[in-house]
Amino acid sequence: MELINSQIDKIEDMVERVYEVIEAARGVVFTSKVSVDKDSLFSIMDDIRGVIYEMRRGLPSEISQAKRVLSDKDAHLSDARTKAEMIIKAAQTEADRRLNDHEITTEARKLAQEIVNDAKTEADDWRQETVRYIGEKLEELDNFLQNTIEKHANKMHEIEDFYTEILSEVQDNRNSMQIDE
Repeated sequence: MELINSQIDKIEDMVERVYEVIEAARGVVFTSKVSVDKDSLFSIMDDIRGVIYEMRRGLPSEISQAKRVLSDKDAHLSDARTKAEMIIKAAQTEADRRLNDHEITTEARKLAQEIVNDAKTEADDWRQETVRYIGEKLEELDNFLQNTIEKHANKMHEIEDFYTEILSEVQDNRNSMQIDE
């Protein structure tokens, strides 16, 4: 996540450099148009493409992290099941030991059932907490990816609009410079 945020920061810095190149450009006499060094702009665009490529390569690590969270959920569930089984076995052993005495047997059955119910409740709580946690993490990942896509789409639209405006200005300049024969 940090890597992607730093890459977004890099892209924003590069877009700022584009604005600086435009601001520093020389104006065309008697127009609001400017003459821009296209090599500088192409260099910045190449840098932006490089950062976007790096971001695309980084996405699998975010997916791996989500898989680790899912794996952790399985480990927690397995832990809860193991604890529940141990508690159930302990309750069964205790119940068997007290089987000879009717009053103790009744009490042991109640206690065993409480232990079993508590173990089931604890296992269910663990499962629900794990599912909730994973759901939150997947929702965070989904939101992050959606925001990243939107940011990049917006930036690309801004860049496309910028280049379209420059192209229009270049064409206007060319058209105004054509000599009538």
